[in-house]
Amino acid sequence: MLERVPCRKRTKLNVAGELARLGSLLCIHHKTFFFLFLKCFTSAACVPVLVQKPAQLAWHHVLQLGHGYVLTALSMSGLKMSGHKVFVTSFSSCLRPYCAEQVKEQPLDGAWQEGPVQPVCPQASVQLSSLLELRYEDKRPVLTKESKILSYVGTITRVLNAQAGLYELDNKVCLCLAYQQLLYFARGLRPGASVELRDIHLLQKPLGLFHSIVLGACLHSTVLLKDFSRLSTFHQPVASSGNLYLELLFRYNLSLPLYLWVVSLIEMLEQRFSPFFGRRQLLLFSKHQSPGVAEKFLVPLLDAVVPSKNQARNIYSEILGEIHECPLHQYQPLEPPCQAPALSLLCSMAEQKSWETFCPSQLLSPLDAQHMGTQELNCRLAWSYSTFSAESFQPRMVLLGVLRVSSKSSSLQLQDHSGVLPCVICHRDGSPFADTTLIGSLVQVETYQLVVEMFLQSDFPSWEQLLNLEHVREKKTSLYVQFYFEDVQVLSHPKPLIGERPASRGSPCLGKKDDGNPKVELDSPDAKVPKLEGTEAGASSKEYCARDPGSTSGASCVSCLFLVTQKEGLMPRNYMLSGEGHEDKQELQPSFQATVLWMGKPRLWANPGEIRSLPELEQTTDHMEGSETQQRVLLLFMGKSSRWFPVLHPDGLYQIVVPHCTDLGVFKQLCLPPVPKRVLDQSCCPSCLPVPDTWHLQHETWISCLAHPQLVPESVLLSMGQRVSSIPDLLNPRFTGSLVSFCGEIVERASCIPVEYKRQSASSNTRGHKESLLPSDHNVKLSVIAAPSSSFVLNVYITTTFLKHLRGLLPGAKILFQNLERKISRFHNVYCTYIASSCIRIVALPAPDVLLAPSPKGAASSPPLVLLSSLLLQPCSLSHAQAFCHLSHVLALSLHWICSLCNSIFREGRCTRQSPPCPSYTGVSQASARILVEDGTGEALVQCRNQQCVEEPDDLLVWYLRSLCRSPVACRPILLTFSLDRKPSKIPQPVTLQLRRFLGTEVEFMSQVGPRPILTSLNIQEAEHKVLSYLNSKRTLGLRHGPLPISTEDI
Repeated sequence: MLERVPCRKRTKLNVAGELARLGSLLCIHHKTFFFLFLKCFTSAACVPVLVQKPAQLAWHHVLQLGHGYVLTALSMSGLKMSGHKVFVTSFSSCLRPYCAEQVKEQPLDGAWQEGPVQPVCPQASVQLSSLLELRYEDKRPVLTKESKILSYVGTITRVLNAQAGLYELDNKVCLCLAYQQLLYFARGLRPGASVELRDIHLLQKPLGLFHSIVLGACLHSTVLLKDFSRLSTFHQPVASSGNLYLELLFRYNLSLPLYLWVVSLIEMLEQRFSPFFGRRQLLLFSKHQSPGVAEKFLVPLLDAVVPSKNQARNIYSEILGEIHECPLHQYQPLEPPCQAPALSLLCSMAEQKSWETFCPSQLLSPLDAQHMGTQELNCRLAWSYSTFSAESFQPRMVLLGVLRVSSKSSSLQLQDHSGVLPCVICHRDGSPFADTTLIGSLVQVETYQLVVEMFLQSDFPSWEQLLNLEHVREKKTSLYVQFYFEDVQVLSHPKPLIGERPASRGSPCLGKKDDGNPKVELDSPDAKVPKLEGTEAGASSKEYCARDPGSTSGASCVSCLFLVTQKEGLMPRNYMLSGEGHEDKQELQPSFQATVLWMGKPRLWANPGEIRSLPELEQTTDHMEGSETQQRVLLLFMGKSSRWFPVLHPDGLYQIVVPHCTDLGVFKQLCLPPVPKRVLDQSCCPSCLPVPDTWHLQHETWISCLAHPQLVPESVLLSMGQRVSSIPDLLNPRFTGSLVSFCGEIVERASCIPVEYKRQSASSNTRGHKESLLPSDHNVKLSVIAAPSSSFVLNVYITTTFLKHLRGLLPGAKILFQNLERKISRFHNVYCTYIASSCIRIVALPAPDVLLAPSPKGAASSPPLVLLSSLLLQPCSLSHAQAFCHLSHVLALSLHWICSLCNSIFREGRCTRQSPPCPSYTGVSQASARILVEDGTGEALVQCRNQQCVEEPDDLLVWYLRSLCRSPVACRPILLTFSLDRKPSKIPQPVTLQLRRFLGTEVEFMSQVGPRPILTSLNIQEAEHKVLSYLNSKRTLGLRHGPLPISTEDI
């Protein structure tokens, strides 16, 4: 570090002066030293003195600022790193108090005065601060501020973070000592101690939501302990080795605002996840071992925020430079680039933002809402949603949590110390998430959709009162997050447990068994164990199998491989095993069942870590074809074992692991029929196996990923490949199946009340709807299309009993519906209902633009343009289409006012119902019309409702009369969007062909015509001249080559 300055005579000098500045003790490369600065008594000149001899380090404790001293036997040297010249003490140097009578003044050697002292460029610190500008497009540039240098005396009132060097002075000022070295474990810095600060930097509001005034000590500053604390406070020793705070500070040369932000993130991680992983594993850094959780989380953030070519910190220029340069000299107030709050705080923030922006009038179209009655209006408002992304919050929100499976809700969840957040995970290729080895991992997600389902109970009389929120009686919310697995970063993998409670390979928390055992819940033996829902202290596994009395380790287990061929939905069922009590006292518990195929014989393992991947598939399957029925079994997951529902999927190969077991016949011994025999016969399963709570599942692979798929019986593969039907096939009247599976995209969702709803009795309805978020008389209606370019719409109805366990039913989401019941209404409309054996799986998440602006039914794709003559030839599955036609006659038009509450006639401002009297004073207008349209190839009767009957809602009566009397209205060309009306009409229609007379300008002729199709109007648009020309050309092509799907967006 030092080099001798060449001179003629190496003489020792005695230097006297006033102690102007005392540097802190530093330890670099295992050498401890400090600098002191002596000021001339007659001028402002100041010389540095380096003290590095071990015996002289004690001077640091006795030197006092402002006092005069004499240092003897000093030599002159220069620093190799910076070129600064300093005086250096020798072994014979002494420290003496200054006495003017005993000192003879003489000038310094010319070598000191003429030496090449290299000042630091005054622009260096400015350039460094400009490089710290955040790399975010939406971040506005912040002006660089210059800190003030002052002296301060205060009392430590609180230790904010000893390892990070943060203390609070006088209950109002934050002191940061991280830029200095705190040797000797920072002894004395306790609450109640008084400190004196010289040449300290003052920074105002360096970080939002932090102390407004921060004092930062650099290497040029002096920190002196004036008085020890008189309080009985605990001393928190500061460790310099293995300190993640200081490691990141010096690695990235962080400015103070960035350092404070890093400290807040590390404190957040420690507070949220120490009970799961332990503080030691969180704060590890990768100097001598693998990085810890905090470093994995912070390094990518700092790489994006801190410039890659940051200037290294020069400590010698910081101490000795004539122009002061240090990381605290200039700063930019920082708004945190991101945040990662606790899950409970995130949920409360999202819920608050949802209700703040909630506006009932925006959920409905004004043209539709003004014609709705009270019941229909409030029903449509009962279920809505809001979505948020990471950028919806300021600063943007990063999602952190421990992935677990919940035995209470039977769903995937993200958990931290504050709470849980249900989640929906899927792959971008459409495959389901089934990686059981990641359960118990700490994951980070930056691209996600936070969904807030809002359930409203209201009594709005009509659409005019939608802005009056006093009619809202009750508000409930349900929150969950959905994201793709490809957007997940795993910060900490779970460690396999070997010993008393074995889990499946690579997944210590596979069970999250909720049995109160810390070795199962956490992967840190010394971590604190939080009490999870549904747990009982001291719970242990039941004696389901014979244990080896001679076994000392207790880690042996039995496993067997199986293939899932079918899975039913999750719902409360009344299954009851023998010996569990009386049937009348047995409550419904969430459960599901799956039909599986054993893929080999059970195997015994000395330890769960020895379970090899797919050992059973190495054997031949000659005996499998002949014994297929004997290999099928119905797995029943009840109670806590229902936690495996979100990771158990058809076509998947799984290992079922029985811990603490040596009996290979355990699966046969537990088989019993707790379900009716007819259920087993229908599922082709000879037996039923209830899965105990302590058993584990681990996913191995998918049947499609096998190198030798012939290992699976051919009949099983054939049946598994023909289960999913298309929506056009389901709408075909020739389709004969009752239980169907199909995949489609949701274009609209709404809550509705069945027309023939019958209220169930309290005994059968109380338990089923006790925890329902929607009223028991509400259903959920989903409109599903096969693809964005398809015009076939299939309606799916779901009762509130199943809604609690279904997430992700949002417009734009692609859903795989399994085992739904296909029904045909009395009007020959095909629809599906969700039943007990049904199940859904999210195939693709909705696009962000779809969630921000949900489109109405059918808006995802324009209906095809058809000819009226071809409607009789179209299949009954045609849901809606468009026709360019002329309105030739208005057959009927009615306009009336009805009561919004009871649908009776509304006259003179009140309802006319007398028995019993109706208290309503609110009426809504309703209009209906029947018109006749033709397009040159045929005619059709069109039924219109409400806003389609009038052109403007200002004065209904004026427009009603004008629409009847104005001839252009009855002859104008229109673009009609319609659907086939399959309801019985009151107008009798001829069944066979009949003769009709047609009159032209000069010719009269007779022709046979068929029955007129009855259409329901969805939308009527005026057709302009350019539109007419375009549609005519397209229609001409359609006559030559068949009907073409024409999009009106191309016009």
